[in-house]
Amino acid sequence: MPEQPLILSRGMTIVPVGNLQEQLSFLGFPLMLVDNIFGDKTEAAVKQFQASVDLEPTGVVDSETWRRMFGGEPLTAKLSGMGEKDRKQQINSPELYIRIVLSLRRLLLFEDDNLVANYPVAIGKPTTPTPAGEFMIIDKLLNPGGVFGTRWMAFTERRHGIHGTNQPDSISNAVSNGCVRMFNENAEELFDRVSVGTRVIVETGAVIPPGGDYVVQPGDTLYLIALRFDTTIEALMRVNNLTSDLIFPGQILQIVGAVPPSPIQFLTISVSPGDTLFFLAQRYNTTVEAIMRANDLNQDIIYPGQILLIPATGVL
Repeated sequence: MPEQPLILSRGMTIVPVGNLQEQLSFLGFPLMLVDNIFGDKTEAAVKQFQASVDLEPTGVVDSETWRRMFGGEPLTAKLSGMGEKDRKQQINSPELYIRIVLSLRRLLLFEDDNLVANYPVAIGKPTTPTPAGEFMIIDKLLNPGGVFGTRWMAFTERRHGIHGTNQPDSISNAVSNGCVRMFNENAEELFDRVSVGTRVIVETGAVIPPGGDYVVQPGDTLYLIALRFDTTIEALMRVNNLTSDLIFPGQILQIVGAVPPSPIQFLTISVSPGDTLFFLAQRYNTTVEAIMRANDLNQDIIYPGQILLIPATGVL
């Protein structure tokens, strides 16, 4: 029996509503807010889209509306999940698991605590953050299309997902509605390697612990620890009297703190036709996330004539 499609309608507050809002904006039906809430404005925008493609303007995103809007297959109404038997089998087999470090904007794939893949990702913006905690892949879908890209892997009951994107310039920024975006080719590679039940660990990225000491965790490398604490491999080796970059779980390392950032200076600019946050970030040597924070933006859509503050140091 074929899976029933997910139908989105007014009153829903699951994460795919935010993906719908992003896709509407991408197609030229902009909403001022991407908030995962299917309210009046979202319903009105859906009706406008439906009318533009000669569909009945119901305001409900059914299978046909999804296919016309996203150019792919709709998500399923019921998450696949996995049975207790499957969980026990997975626990007793060599473990493949995902570790997402939000502060690094990286998705790491481990097999038996050995790092086997390392991908850049986009994560949730401050108003719709990616949740931290321990989860597992509970559904997978080929070719959802649009802002989902070519692959989708749900990891929470609210359908936060790891997926591809039609906005590759957003990768490595905190701009999503809570999902974890990947380049499509990376999402396809990950999709083929993981299964329903694969463990997903989402961590914010540690701050320097009291006393400056850190206990090495399974899967850690000096490179990852240096990234997490904004330091260098050389500094870690020097302060800990290491003669090689080999470390082991349970080892205690002293962490060298980062240098405090300089005061931030701002430029004021007017957005020109064709500008995007990505292009502005490149032009002024900053990041999309920094521009969004400086201007209290909740989505990465801008318009000609809009006045923006640009952080000159590139750090907020």
